[in-house]
Amino acid sequence: MMENNLLPEIIYENLPDFLKRLTNPFTGRERDIILLSSLGVLSASLPNVFGVYDRNRFSPNLYLLIIAPPASGKGVMNMSKKLIEKTHRMIKENSIADIADCEDQKKDNKDKKQKCPDLEIKIIPGNVSSSKFYKHIQNSNHGILIFETEADTISVMLKQDWGNFSDVLRKAFHHETVSISRDIDDKYFEISNPKLSLVISGTANQVQPLIQSKENGLFSRFLFYMFEESTGWKDVSPNGATVDYNHLFSDAGDEMFKLHENLEKNQSEVEIKLSESQWLKFNDTMTRVVEAFIKEKKIDDIAVLKRHGVMMFRICMILTIIRHKDSNSFENSIICNDDDFDCALNIIKSTIDHSIRVSSLLNIPNGKKEKFLTVREILLLAELPNDFERKLAIEKGTNLNIPERTIDYFLKRWIDNEIISKIANGKFKKKT
Repeated sequence: MMENNLLPEIIYENLPDFLKRLTNPFTGRERDIILLSSLGVLSASLPNVFGVYDRNRFSPNLYLLIIAPPASGKGVMNMSKKLIEKTHRMIKENSIADIADCEDQKKDNKDKKQKCPDLEIKIIPGNVSSSKFYKHIQNSNHGILIFETEADTISVMLKQDWGNFSDVLRKAFHHETVSISRDIDDKYFEISNPKLSLVISGTANQVQPLIQSKENGLFSRFLFYMFEESTGWKDVSPNGATVDYNHLFSDAGDEMFKLHENLEKNQSEVEIKLSESQWLKFNDTMTRVVEAFIKEKKIDDIAVLKRHGVMMFRICMILTIIRHKDSNSFENSIICNDDDFDCALNIIKSTIDHSIRVSSLLNIPNGKKEKFLTVREILLLAELPNDFERKLAIEKGTNLNIPERTIDYFLKRWIDNEIISKIANGKFKKKT
């Protein structure tokens, strides 16, 4: 495929310094994976941070799924887990100590009815039992993370014999109350305002058991990053590494633990807001994209577009707090700066294409083969009449900042995919 689906370079130029330090040692796919997985992990690491989007209150939590062949370099995302490991360890140790103190008090008071707190953790393993999953998310004060390098592990959890994990994941994305009732052991769970982040990787054939179909509301809630090429051999000797990645990310994890503490102790919650001009730019961008998808009858993808709007806002929240991470205290509200807003918007513009590509892996109704088109292709198609000439495509494409060479590639691809037909030299007709 001629179009490069790496994240745009401008994103890396304008990142907060903390994320620049983490991504600078990497290139290509590995750099993209480090950035996206770090954002996913950080989305579970920011207590008392929220924003208001479409009249609803949201925390920064993201769902990320990276899809690539085996041994393709996607395992580098394990480095990002170190950003939350110290926080997880300290929360777990403090919780164990609180439970032990409570048990001692019960013995001293000889009060068998006294209820001690359940264990609190920050990272849930992907192979957790169903009952433990609900308890962990219920006991979490400021959100929790599922980090799993094998998507199959999550798929197994989704198939467990009670409760609907898919429903829980869909509701947790919007922080909706989750209620679960079991007849088997007379258990009832009600989780108010759940805050869950997911960072998962897997191969293409692991997607369908997890997501099942495009119509599954879980699909549109994921930020996808997909690639199909494998990486070549790299120098694995001590001389091959100029940076100690473990040291880099462990140190960054110490910084994130301090930030977590400061946010937890802050006198008030911190609301992240967009400026009026940012809202105008965002609404204008998304309106044009949604209208183009509707015009080109890509109705099934509208839910993906709309939920990517929520994810864009959440990325703005993460970048804003990370840019202010060295503050000892935080104001009640912080306005996202333009660099962070543009970074978030550019990430979403790219990952929407990845989502559309992933959708082609899932079952297509009536056995029809899906014709994958990028957002730029759909925007250009929507600008063109049913009968058009190459000259008009170049003119419209230029207005969309699409190079002439790329437009010619689009035209060839549209012919191959039977989206248009060539009726004469330089003349084309859309197929209905």
